[in-house]
Amino acid sequence: MKITTRIIFGYGLFIVILVGMAIYQLIIIHRMQSINRTLRETNFRNAVTCLQALRDQERIEEYIRKSFALADPDYLKPIKEFQKDYESKLVQLGSNAVSAEERAEIGRLERMWHSFAIKLRQLQQNPPGEGAVLPQDLQEDFESLQTQTYSVYQSGLRSMGEEVEMSRKTSDAAALILGCSVFAALSISILVSFFIFRSISNPLTHLTEGTRAIAEGKFYYRLDTSRNDEFAQLAKDFNTMTRRLNELDEMKKDFVSHVSHELKAPLVSMQETIQLLLGQIPGPLTEKQRRLLELNLQSGQRLTSMIGNLLDLSKIEAGVIDYEMKDQNLIPLVQNAIAEIEVHANEKQVQIETAFPDEPLLVECDGGRIMQVIVNLVGNAVKFSSKKGIVRIGVEAVKKVPETMPGHMSNPGLKSSNDRNYGLVTVADFGVGVPDSEKDKIFEKFYQVKKGKRIAGQGVGLGLAISRNIVDAHRGAIWVEDNPSGGSRFRLLLQAGKAQNNVHSTAADPVGNLHPDGE
Repeated sequence: MKITTRIIFGYGLFIVILVGMAIYQLIIIHRMQSINRTLRETNFRNAVTCLQALRDQERIEEYIRKSFALADPDYLKPIKEFQKDYESKLVQLGSNAVSAEERAEIGRLERMWHSFAIKLRQLQQNPPGEGAVLPQDLQEDFESLQTQTYSVYQSGLRSMGEEVEMSRKTSDAAALILGCSVFAALSISILVSFFIFRSISNPLTHLTEGTRAIAEGKFYYRLDTSRNDEFAQLAKDFNTMTRRLNELDEMKKDFVSHVSHELKAPLVSMQETIQLLLGQIPGPLTEKQRRLLELNLQSGQRLTSMIGNLLDLSKIEAGVIDYEMKDQNLIPLVQNAIAEIEVHANEKQVQIETAFPDEPLLVECDGGRIMQVIVNLVGNAVKFSSKKGIVRIGVEAVKKVPETMPGHMSNPGLKSSNDRNYGLVTVADFGVGVPDSEKDKIFEKFYQVKKGKRIAGQGVGLGLAISRNIVDAHRGAIWVEDNPSGGSRFRLLLQAGKAQNNVHSTAADPVGNLHPDGE
């Protein structure tokens, strides 16, 4: 089912419930209004009419008693007016009666009044004389009429109570239905929102992971296309894109690898020819010719180094580099790396200062590859140092991972070896330094710090990327941090060898707090 169909169906059901609730509430409101109107216009009016009828009865009884007590027929004349009012009130009570009980009580009152009216007409035709006594049957009629009128009044009150009770039950039922409807609507909305969230969140999470993987160069990443919605089509298009990118990446790697390999042989041949010329085997050279050949040889060596880096990168990406891991003394590796850079350092008049421990420091590594990393670090330090500057190189044994190492730079292998010692190489320069925003980027392929003018022989930005891959393969760490005295400080952390782990070590920092003036 498509995402849009799920949304329409889910929220359509929610809207139907809301519309049903609204219609039901309108019906209940109309019913409550009808009950209130009945209470206000009928039941309440009947109760008032009953009270007025009782008052008319009392007036009639009062004037009849006076006519007998005073033997004055004039007291019987106003009775006609009260009688007329009482009969009109009986008609009103009968027309406004709501319940069956109320109509029965009013009918009984009408019959009693009809019987009493006959006696009243006879009394009016034959007024009482002096000494006449109120007949017992009239006395009983007064009491019966009063009692029955009060019964009609009570039945009206009971009818009002029934209406009020009905109103209460209706409101309770409405409140219950409203609560259940709200609960059902909220439950449905939560469920619909949850399923829609899951339908959207999971594919988006996978798409985010895939996008991140593609950004990291993992063009083999594929998304799940088994769904039956818009995200499935998006996943298919994404997989098509990554497949094409993977093909282009493989073509690029193959091209770089083949071209680099084809260029390496003629370059070696050219360098050997230049060395033969410099050796003056074909014949003597002038000083100017020698200088030009030396410059040509340096350029060839630099180009050979770049091509070598391209070949190494191709091998690393292809996963065909083999490492010969064994315990090796880290100090000679660093000394050999310094020896390779020493000529270039002397040409630039850069002084290399070292601080090594007295005891051998064994690390588990491929000596050639680690020396390649150290050569790259020392070469960069010399390259970015000013003329007559200083580069300080230190080697030390440490018991724990340095606190200055960024957390995201850590290799998982380091965390699983807390019971082991480490070998730490620090290469510090006092050059322009590396901005904080670029401390991570300089380890990416072809990235170069754009700060100031370009330095001659700066390279193409592969050395640190290759170094990072080599160090990762050794389950070590490499990072850059600010030198407290200015410039940058590159640090290389390697697992200590098995024999070295039995030796007590300290966490000295032989180069971290040194200053350019040697303080």
